[in-house]
Amino acid sequence: MSSSPSRIAELASAVAQHTQRIDAYLAEKGLPYPSFEADGPADLGLPPDLELSRTLVLQASQELNDLLQGPRDLLFNHHHNSLVYLKAISRFDLANKVPLDGEIPFADLAASAGIDSAALTTILRFAIAQRIFREPRPGVIAHSSASRQIAEDTRVASWVGANVDDMWPAAERVVDALQKWPLASEPNQTGFALANGTEDSFYAELEKNPDRARRFGGAMSFFTTGDGYSLRHLADGYPWASILSSSDGKGTVVDLGGSHGDAAFAIARSYPNLSLIVQELPQVVANSTEEEGLNVKFMVHDFFEEQPVQGADAYLFRWTLHNWPDKYCVKALRALVPALKTGARVLVMDFVMPPPGVLPNDLERKLRAMDLTMLEIGNARERDAEGWTSLFNQADPRFVFKRVIQPEGSRLAILEITWEG
Repeated sequence: MSSSPSRIAELASAVAQHTQRIDAYLAEKGLPYPSFEADGPADLGLPPDLELSRTLVLQASQELNDLLQGPRDLLFNHHHNSLVYLKAISRFDLANKVPLDGEIPFADLAASAGIDSAALTTILRFAIAQRIFREPRPGVIAHSSASRQIAEDTRVASWVGANVDDMWPAAERVVDALQKWPLASEPNQTGFALANGTEDSFYAELEKNPDRARRFGGAMSFFTTGDGYSLRHLADGYPWASILSSSDGKGTVVDLGGSHGDAAFAIARSYPNLSLIVQELPQVVANSTEEEGLNVKFMVHDFFEEQPVQGADAYLFRWTLHNWPDKYCVKALRALVPALKTGARVLVMDFVMPPPGVLPNDLERKLRAMDLTMLEIGNARERDAEGWTSLFNQADPRFVFKRVIQPEGSRLAILEITWEG
């Protein structure tokens, strides 16, 4: 019989070892410990080596949990109620109806929302079981650290709303869409299209409703709050100074599909000699605001149409092309060609998918979930390096692939392509 420790013992040891490191650091620095209470820290603020320990704890504890549950419970965990409570919280604005530093009876909360008290209690007690809200004593509800995030950060609230009202219905109909349109090649033949009764694509449908478009923009901004998607990886992870002209020390960057300008603002703060132009659909531009002192302008433009900014030094697609099927990405790249000068750079910041099973399972789940989301809303996908190079080769052989930059800690990579026309 082997004397080596079992896998569950190895995992338990890893959890104990790395948890002790984090615990000792928090004690030494007098920092608050993680808590489900309303005043629990939103971020532990750990240094890089302990952030790695935190990641290892999460990975080991997830695998340990999955192993000890066994296959039946793993299946039963995937139940249909997982987002009901978030939809109720979003639809009835419940996070803002619960006092930030107080409590409210379920009956009073139900009355303020105009719905049945017993029904609301049923839904919210399930939310409480997921650590969203607390019931400090029977019949009374108060914030948890998670629900307080929804109340205090409009981007979090937007993310919740977009998930339950835009993504969830699309996910529920994606298999129906594949049955109806088995080629999965058009952005308007999707689970989202069926759920919304539309013949338009995801973004065209959002464009019809200013509030919905604004909410989705806020949800996308929320993604930049986590370090894996932090805009510092774009601002600091690429040599923007190399774009600046040797003659006047200036340069122009066009950010295509740049939403409300978060990425452009981040770059402009570090490189004031760069002129940045954020191109977006009309409704997004209408809901965007330029920041005083930053060299960032907004322009209405559909990136499938011919690029109007001639001779820019770089054209940036940050987390944009993954929203579209291949042939539409090729169309967007070809739309750049008439505007490109020799040596112009096309920068794509997006996922570069690894082979299956290479990443730790927690990261694998998140990446595959994102890949599935792209299918649900646009028949799009996340691409590996070969998939990205194929797009540019199809668009025009004068696009020359240069390199992939993977900023440390970033979920997204930066692909650099130059125009050699």
